Amino acid sequence: MANEQHELRRINWTEVFSFTHIFKSFKMAIHPSKLALSLVVVVLIFCTGTVLDWIWDAAGQHVYPNEIHNHFAKASWQFENDKELYQDQRIDRAVRIVANAESQKYHLDEYISMLNRGHLKDAFEKVLAKRNEGLPFRDRSAAVIKKDKSYSELLGKAESLFADEIKRIRKYLPKAKKQAKKNIAAIADKQQRQTDKDKLAEDFESATRSITLRKVRAAGEVRKVRGGSIFVSLMNYELQCLSNALTAVRYGNIFGGLQGYRSILRQKTIPALSVQFVQGPTIPSAIPANDRAGFIYLGLLGVHAVFWLICEHWVYALIFLVISLAVVAIFGGAVHRIAALHFAKEEKISIVQALKFSFSKFFSFFTAPLIPVAIIVILGLFLTLAGLFGSIPLIGNIVMGVLFFLTILIGLAIAFLLVGLLGGFPLMYPTIAVEGSDSFDAISRSFSYVFARPWRAAMYGLVAMIYGTVTYLFVRFFAFLALASTHYFVKWGVIGGGSRLHPSADKLDVMWNTPTFESLFGPFNWEAMTGAMPVGAWLIGMWVFLVAAGVLAFLLSYVGSSTTIIYYLLRQQVDATDLDDVYVEEEDEEEDLLETEEETPEAKKEEAPPTETQGEGQAKEE
Repeated sequence: MANEQHELRRINWTEVFSFTHIFKSFKMAIHPSKLALSLVVVVLIFCTGTVLDWIWDAAGQHVYPNEIHNHFAKASWQFENDKELYQDQRIDRAVRIVANAESQKYHLDEYISMLNRGHLKDAFEKVLAKRNEGLPFRDRSAAVIKKDKSYSELLGKAESLFADEIKRIRKYLPKAKKQAKKNIAAIADKQQRQTDKDKLAEDFESATRSITLRKVRAAGEVRKVRGGSIFVSLMNYELQCLSNALTAVRYGNIFGGLQGYRSILRQKTIPALSVQFVQGPTIPSAIPANDRAGFIYLGLLGVHAVFWLICEHWVYALIFLVISLAVVAIFGGAVHRIAALHFAKEEKISIVQALKFSFSKFFSFFTAPLIPVAIIVILGLFLTLAGLFGSIPLIGNIVMGVLFFLTILIGLAIAFLLVGLLGGFPLMYPTIAVEGSDSFDAISRSFSYVFARPWRAAMYGLVAMIYGTVTYLFVRFFAFLALASTHYFVKWGVIGGGSRLHPSADKLDVMWNTPTFESLFGPFNWEAMTGAMPVGAWLIGMWVFLVAAGVLAFLLSYVGSSTTIIYYLLRQQVDATDLDDVYVEEEDEEEDLLETEEETPEAKKEEAPPTETQGEGQAKEE
């Protein structure tokens, strides 16, 4: 009837608000199989970078301070000039370090200046003066020091001299303490004698810590001249960008700093001739501070770091990126396969089954992101050839002007591929994992879904990003709480052994820095370690590294789970395909069929063919 009323008793929020499916990503991401596979990805990439660093360090390839940042922030000509200047000055700086080390090897002026004035310092100066009698004072000229020497050889010489200096300090400091005790014992005033004894004990402990400070300073001088390792520098830069990007999302800063980013890009281009150019372009030279930089800005910085690796160390980049992509194709593909079945059918397959699928689809996983990049490079080479043809005098200018519309069409194709790759790359692996298809289908579907539903895809990505930030911070806090609790309670049972680092430090503080929320895997205090401490610190660091790597593994697992869910949702919107429609391998179907037949033996009897006896009986009857 027209007046009949219908009561709404239940709302299916997942159908009304489809993006709520993304909130299942956290539960899916903490699945042990996905976390284990993601942890393998993190560890293998770290090991690959470490091994490559050993090879490139031996070849003398290093990164000067702020090189990655300057590659993005400065114009190309300015960056090259700074790099050449640093390389030219490296030998001169190494020569100065060697000259200072040679002088201080016998006089130890810098270390003596670090000591407090008192009986210990006076005795130490006298002991050194006595031991240094007859030793030549090394004061060689810079030309003599750097004669037929590379900067790496000079730095090796400086490290050897610093080691000799520390050895002499440790040898003569106890003798100076013994001499100081004799001087104090000769004091007539008993109260003054006791005061000086107490001060001597404090000064000796301070002098021991000064040895650590001297080693840290010497190592810092050498490291500043030599430069950092490639992978370590890249990893620290990317982790800093990731940390700041997540902080920006936490405060709702998504687009901050883009104005400064555009200014830097304008600085890299050659401006047109105008009055403004004659007077000088007004371009800010400083990059916005981290608190102003938003998520997109910091993400672009991370991408520029990869460009730096490719431009400045292309052989290293080729080996590292190919191995990393292969690792992600195998283990990342397995993560997406587990996520695909988990979301669609609530099935949790084993790691072996997931790896079997990823190995069978390895070529598709490996080539899916490379094919659009290869097409872009090929189109770029066509444009380069067009530019070379346009360099021909007279006719080249005319022909290039007439046919320039073709280059613009190629540029449009490159723009299409770049936008599709930027938005569709996260959907390529889910396509292969869900559909069981090849790389071309992955490219086709990911591009079509992004261009067919761009705003919906952007909304899904924003929800996944915000929710992922919240869950990542929770997981990171959980890991920090575990490490901090371990450090706190273990420290109760450790007594002494850390005076070389700090008056209130113990052996645990020397071997393992107190973890913080910002730094779960902190730096090692190698300079303060003695005896077997480095071995214990290395073993402790290995376990702490696995915990810190586990946090990154969760992030990778979350990305795999959330992008898989987003693929399902976009496929439903574009192709009207059910969310539970997923590719199942033939072997799995056969296993299901066998299980069904085992459960219904009567069906076997009905379908069984007649025996020979039965066949003969039927023939007689006929």
